[in-house]
Amino acid sequence: MKNQLCLAADIGGTNTRIALFDSEVLLEDTCMTYSNNKYDSFETILADYLDLVSISSVTYAGIAAAGPIEGKSAKMTNLSWSFSEGSIASITGAEHVGIINDLQAQGYGLTSLDSSQVESIRIGTHNSNPNETKLVCGMGTGFNAAPVFKVGQKTFVPPSEAGHSQISLADKNYRSILNNIASENSFISVEDILSGRGIENVGAALCGKTETAAQIMQKASQGDENSKKVAQFIASSAGSFFGDLALILLPFGGIFLIGGVARSLKEHLNSEDFTKAFCNKGRFSKFNRRFSIYLVLDDFAALKGCNNFMMQNNH
Repeated sequence: MKNQLCLAADIGGTNTRIALFDSEVLLEDTCMTYSNNKYDSFETILADYLDLVSISSVTYAGIAAAGPIEGKSAKMTNLSWSFSEGSIASITGAEHVGIINDLQAQGYGLTSLDSSQVESIRIGTHNSNPNETKLVCGMGTGFNAAPVFKVGQKTFVPPSEAGHSQISLADKNYRSILNNIASENSFISVEDILSGRGIENVGAALCGKTETAAQIMQKASQGDENSKKVAQFIASSAGSFFGDLALILLPFGGIFLIGGVARSLKEHLNSEDFTKAFCNKGRFSKFNRRFSIYLVLDDFAALKGCNNFMMQNNH
């Protein structure tokens, strides 16, 4: 009898994570992380992975990609890779293949997170219930955000490319920094600020020197004043944009922040500046205090989401 294994993969701009699931159960020994810059395609990583875990085929393959999905194909935004359901099926032998956006996967994964994998940033005044709309925001190599809807017994997460919309900041002090960045490019997207690349953009604009996001955040954690200003600016900008999304989508079930940049900003997301920016919405400022915001600590949440997506849609 053929196994009922599901291969789940989460392809980010920097790393690819892969694991196997047996029904709802993550087989933890099979979790692997690959550095994308060492491979010329996702298919090469897949072949290496299957060889490593000594599996010739699986029944299901759920793939999350950091880029837009068109039909049955994906093209990565921050990598030169593209692939299709057909190319994945040919390598994995999977009878059922699904490709979704990485933020969709994070949304589908929320139901599999326990309390130890989620940390509160701020608790709103609204008492939420599990069926209410949620919002996932991914801050990593890139940026994206997507709503999570409960429809009957199923979860539905629509695709989104929110990171490539134009950023808008009302605070005059913020605008002067954006103008500095805009001298390079008249259009500034949300991802140009709320991502790893964004930390570097803001660092260059505020401090006048080129440093990596990791260097800036490390120096901020060590108390360097200029680096702390960069982190504070990113956190306040995030608060402002998340506050806009809260009004657009009304995620009374909570806003869930995901990714390495979000985690590195934890101290600054807990600040009064972040809350002030989130709630600074004119006559709806008090309304925005209703929303709760959480930080997701589980690096494999998107893999759980890929598995949940495949199980929900093939049973």
